[in-house]
Amino acid sequence: MAYKEDETLKQINTFTLMLMCVKFLRFVFFVYSALSFIFWFLNCFEVEWLYLFNWLFAGPYWLVSLFYTPQGISADFSLAIVGGITLFLGFSFEFFVNSLYQKISNLQEEEERKMEKRRMLRQKRRTAKPLASYTEEQKKEESPFENSKLIFLILPNIKKIKRRKEDMELTFQDVEIWKQRINKKLIENVNYSNPLQKGYYRKNLFLVYNDFNFVDDFIYYITPTLESLTLEFRKYGISVSFCYVLSAIHDMKTLEKELDCMDTTLALNFVNEFIVTNRFKITYDNKASKKYQLEFKGEYNLSKNLSISNRQPLYTLTDRTKKENKE
Repeated sequence: MAYKEDETLKQINTFTLMLMCVKFLRFVFFVYSALSFIFWFLNCFEVEWLYLFNWLFAGPYWLVSLFYTPQGISADFSLAIVGGITLFLGFSFEFFVNSLYQKISNLQEEEERKMEKRRMLRQKRRTAKPLASYTEEQKKEESPFENSKLIFLILPNIKKIKRRKEDMELTFQDVEIWKQRINKKLIENVNYSNPLQKGYYRKNLFLVYNDFNFVDDFIYYITPTLESLTLEFRKYGISVSFCYVLSAIHDMKTLEKELDCMDTTLALNFVNEFIVTNRFKITYDNKASKKYQLEFKGEYNLSKNLSISNRQPLYTLTDRTKKENKE
């Protein structure tokens, strides 16, 4: 059965990209307006070196000259007009930014309602058969995949974008501060999906979802979210890439043990790849419909004790539909 992408998620991704562009344009207009007023003020005092920056205002100055020409020896208000127009545009885009934030918020609420409806429907199907009809033996034989939970562990890799030779590398404290900011942004973006549990394991953010079947929706949404965070922090001169691992558990008592194994997997430093454990593969193979397919990555020693070998297979998730389109 073909996987049908949620139209609401597509809209969220589209409006998120629009928001990033509009925020950038708003910033440009406000900065340009401030420069225009500053240079107009300096021009009133006939500061000599201002001609070096004529190129910066050549286009807008020419447009203003189409409807405004200074008369006689009166002050030239062209740059002030440019500043006023760009200031107006900046506030217009500010209104547009707020509208987009509201639109995205409404769409996320709508998507949250849809996910809750899907979860309730799946729960209803599971409990459709009366509990009394189960014998103790049938309960033991029940597939453990029915109640599996999804785990996601992520590590941001942070580097300074060096634009000049004299730029200094980030200190350990700087990296930790940026990492906290990125994790905070990430949590804000995934809160709508109502994770069963979220927290930090050895300073790395983890999320647990009660229903493993949420995995396809989760991957579809988290991918553009991580891409947008990478773009957002570039404007601060920070290069961000991510290492992340997905796994599955049947019992929350085994969460810490599974996170420990996933944390070791993060140390292998597979950047911007959906790395999954063997537990994940077994559970995903039993999923009725799948958008993604698994590719064998290799066997790796995931033991923290160097004297003990714990070789386990790892896999990567690839988009089945994209691969079929390429073929």
